[in-house]
Amino acid sequence: MTGALRYVYPEVSTRNFGDYVIDYAVRSILGRHLPAPSASCDTFTGSYPAGAYQCLLIPGITHLTVGACPGLARIGALPYPTYCLSGNIWTAPPPRGVLLRSRVLHRHPLVDPDLSLARLMASPIGARDRSTYNLLTRHGLPALYTGCATLFLPPDEVADDGYVLFSLGRGHVRTQTRLAHGLARRHHVVGIAHETDDLALYHAAGWRLPLVTYQGDIQLYLSYFQRASLVVTGRLHGALPALAYGKKVFLFGTRDSRTSICDDLGLPIHDYADVPQAVERASGAFNRRVLPFFQDNWLRLFEAIHTGVATQGVRTP
Repeated sequence: MTGALRYVYPEVSTRNFGDYVIDYAVRSILGRHLPAPSASCDTFTGSYPAGAYQCLLIPGITHLTVGACPGLARIGALPYPTYCLSGNIWTAPPPRGVLLRSRVLHRHPLVDPDLSLARLMASPIGARDRSTYNLLTRHGLPALYTGCATLFLPPDEVADDGYVLFSLGRGHVRTQTRLAHGLARRHHVVGIAHETDDLALYHAAGWRLPLVTYQGDIQLYLSYFQRASLVVTGRLHGALPALAYGKKVFLFGTRDSRTSICDDLGLPIHDYADVPQAVERASGAFNRRVLPFFQDNWLRLFEAIHTGVATQGVRTP
């Protein structure tokens, strides 16, 4: 689908390299369906252009989480609507409860996160994960489960250079250092950072293996995933690009709303104790039947955006 849509799109500036991967993947999808952005903005500081624009498109990331991008609190004052393409509302998994026959009793009532930012978005809202989609629809906010754009990274330049890529997860720096060095006794291991401070933190923790980082070139950064034999990762956006490139994946660590997409993909999340067997237990198998579902919802979202701006018309501030 094409159309002369005049939209604003944010420039990404972050310490989390996964956000650059998401931005690159979203821009690849937009390039197949929409013209190039007419202007850019900064959703962190809240700097938005004035002009006859039809909408603001945000890629998602954790943009629906209140406080993640403080400048998004200002979008209600913009003269054009804001559409979220593939957003996440961060929530922790519910605490353990007590099973009473057919229901779980929690000691403390479960409280939904702040949806004030989501309520500022034009409908429908693109949801990146099952948890966010369920939360939005449960509160009467029209949504489409678009999944994550990184699942559709083109499998170009894929090769096998014989190394295990150890994609660093959040926290547990000494534990991950020890586990990676354990794998390196039997395999060629290369580490890859996911945040700006990772190099210093892991070297201080005793990391002595090759360790690469983001250097301002997202294609170079992704090439380490493209050329690995398999990927051992503590990051969702270490796992999803690897699956897109046809690699075997072993995902460990974090369980929260962001990783609820893994349930639909059939991608298990392992414990740290399982990492020594990561190479043997890694798999490239996942539920590919969800990919056409996600693609259809991206198209439905683009159609809704075109319909929405056509109905509204272009407003000049």
